[in-house]
Amino acid sequence: MNRMNETNETRQFVSAVLEEDGRASMAQIRRRTDLTEGQLQHQFRKMEQHEFIEVERAQIPSQSGSRMKVAVIPEGMRDEAEALLSHDRKPERTTVDVVDLAVNVDEYVDFVKNTVYPELERLTTRVADLEAQLSEPESTDESTPSEEDEGLAYARRIGLVEEGTDEPIR
Repeated sequence: MNRMNETNETRQFVSAVLEEDGRASMAQIRRRTDLTEGQLQHQFRKMEQHEFIEVERAQIPSQSGSRMKVAVIPEGMRDEAEALLSHDRKPERTTVDVVDLAVNVDEYVDFVKNTVYPELERLTTRVADLEAQLSEPESTDESTPSEEDEGLAYARRIGLVEEGTDEPIR
């Protein structure tokens, strides 16, 4: 599960719920904070998604007729909720080793330089050769080499087939 983004609105929301002993309705949170209706709805969704709160519905309907949401901080989350409001809380640090990352980047750069670029140049040359062949007018002369002969000649030129034979280089 992704780490919850701890904004000022999140801290206000949690503070209001904790001030109500871990269980607060939308109206109680609204009275204790300056959060808008949209911000409250967002905090309810976000915190429920991260299992920071459980959402219940009030028994008595609100003025609109719907039952009001109630945020409940489960006992297992109480310490984390209080830590969220603590000023001496230290942010979580990454455990990534920057030196290892640099080595990985160097390896990828070497791979691209030594493998990808040469292959790209080879393929570019091959495409240019094929385009040149396509742009040449077709000859009706019977001495025109077949596609098989051209392929064999190309294979010899790039070092895949030994000169003077039809055998691949191993």
